[in-house]
Amino acid sequence: MIQVDNIKRSFRSVKKEEGWRGTLNLLLKPQYTSHEALKGVSFSIEPGAFVGLIGANGAGKTTLLKILSGLIPPTEGSATVLGQNPFERSLHFRHSISLVMGQKAQLWWDLPAQDAFELLRAIYNIPIPTYRQRLEELSTLLDVKPLLQTQIRRLSLGERMKMELIGALLHWPKVIFLDEPTIGLDVLAAHKLREFLREFNQRQKATIILTSHNMDDIERLCTRVLILRQGSLIFDGAPSQLTRSGLCQLRVQTLRPVPKTELSLWTGISPNAIHYSSTEADEESSEEKPTGTVLFTLEREKIVSTLQTLMSRTTLIEMGIEEQSLESVIQNLYANETQLANRSS
Repeated sequence: MIQVDNIKRSFRSVKKEEGWRGTLNLLLKPQYTSHEALKGVSFSIEPGAFVGLIGANGAGKTTLLKILSGLIPPTEGSATVLGQNPFERSLHFRHSISLVMGQKAQLWWDLPAQDAFELLRAIYNIPIPTYRQRLEELSTLLDVKPLLQTQIRRLSLGERMKMELIGALLHWPKVIFLDEPTIGLDVLAAHKLREFLREFNQRQKATIILTSHNMDDIERLCTRVLILRQGSLIFDGAPSQLTRSGLCQLRVQTLRPVPKTELSLWTGISPNAIHYSSTEADEESSEEKPTGTVLFTLEREKIVSTLQTLMSRTTLIEMGIEEQSLESVIQNLYANETQLANRSS
């Protein structure tokens, strides 16, 4: 269904210095900087798969989706979707895919949803009986039938996102690219959206690639995960493989908050493997503020010695052992990525 071979994509931008001299040089002698968004990515996806695409901001997720949907070409390498070159944007290809971006509206805000869908029906040349059947099915699954006569701009964020999905699926695409579809949604709206996507994938056997920073989306929907780090593919497999590394989480609640540096010094555990629960970012340092509840990611055989060390240094109120979550695994990968970026700069 999707074949990607050694895809590379770089972007060139103009570098501007400060002041009027920089503006003058920009006009007369512009200097360019190059950024590699993708660095030789390769993979293949079978029909009907539900794949999660994960990576920190700037890892290359959206760039990859834009290449696969034909919006931009790769600098090097090749990609085929449904056996076609996406960037050729043939009529058959455009009728067979759909791209939904959670941060960009694709429907006409001043039109009622019903009118916007009628326009899409005409664009995709969907037979009227087929269109009515699909609209009935989709609006029922997403529970938005009473809102079809409401202007898009008068809907809530969650309701608009549901309408965007209906508009993207009316032509029954075989391949669907979803870029952060649950961003900004409340817990209930995100849950309903996930349930709809799961059911649509199972019913229609559509191939779906989903990018999300919400690990609930990935864990509950995707049977396969691709992880990008600084433009390179570093993992390709089932989400369960990420959490079967022999690591677990030790949760302890201390009488008084303890800085992460001290906890690391006491236990010998890397600061990247120590996190505070229900923490808020420090505005000045962008670091986690110490709280009473701490999560340590460590090997099971080190639990006893770590607890003994902590009890000798501070007072523990509560403790517990949890299986390592996918979110904590990804969080550690992001932390390592930040370290690598800092070292390279």
